Amino acid sequence: MHKFNGWDILIYAVLTLLFLVCVFPFYYVIIVSIADPIDLMNKSLYIIPYSIDFNAYLLLFDEGRMISSMQISIFVTIVGTLISITMITMAGYGLSKKDAPLRQFFLVMVLITLFFGGQLIPYYVLIRSLGLINSIWVLILPMTVNSFYLIIMKNYFLGIPVSLEESARMDGANDIRILFQILVPISKPIIASISLFIAVGYWNEWWHAMLFINDTRNYPLQMMLREILSNISSSAISPIGQMMAARHRNMNPLTVRMAAIMVTTIPILLVYPFIQKYFAKGIMIGSLKE
Repeated sequence: MHKFNGWDILIYAVLTLLFLVCVFPFYYVIIVSIADPIDLMNKSLYIIPYSIDFNAYLLLFDEGRMISSMQISIFVTIVGTLISITMITMAGYGLSKKDAPLRQFFLVMVLITLFFGGQLIPYYVLIRSLGLINSIWVLILPMTVNSFYLIIMKNYFLGIPVSLEESARMDGANDIRILFQILVPISKPIIASISLFIAVGYWNEWWHAMLFINDTRNYPLQMMLREILSNISSSAISPIGQMMAARHRNMNPLTVRMAAIMVTTIPILLVYPFIQKYFAKGIMIGSLKE
């Protein structure tokens, strides 16, 4: 039986403190989002939930537009992630082939985008010329290929032993079969990791919606929440804000902001456990014996 000494107690104390530091902000967001506005105003330090009030969530979903915006964000996240990870995987595999035609040229073009970007006006002209203004695809297509993730994927494929691909070619496999039937199955850790980052980026997307979408019916979740919070903050001068304040007289802007954080965070938290196991897996476990 292990006996605890002074170092063990110190280590457990430090780990417990780090755990509390990481968990407390999320705990605070939860209890404030369901707090009664009166209790929240009367308590100088609100740590223990004294009451439960879902008025902030009711305010967010008071209008049917919230459900529609959530459906748009789910569609954008799923479709955008699938398209993006497919293109990044295929491009990364192509750039990993040292004998590929014009490989160095395309690699330089990819690296340039990491350091230089187009200005807003040319970017807007490009989006308009493509016919993406006020389209849901403007939330997907401009972010399809991320140069940083592409470089990571390319370096990952470079680390895979060449003998694995050579043995597949001896059996008559072409590049497409090698990529999707051999390399992709053993590349699940990197694909899952990049997919998660891409999905979070699509889920949190609001900048393109603010610039290129004028119809509120096409707003994603983040943009709709931004509009609601803006109306609440300007409830004294905004007609929509005055209407919300009339419907929810005990409304507290802080509880609404915390509820908005919960609405945008929970879906991603629900996805994370399904791909968590891939983060700890090795790159080439069991794939090849040299």
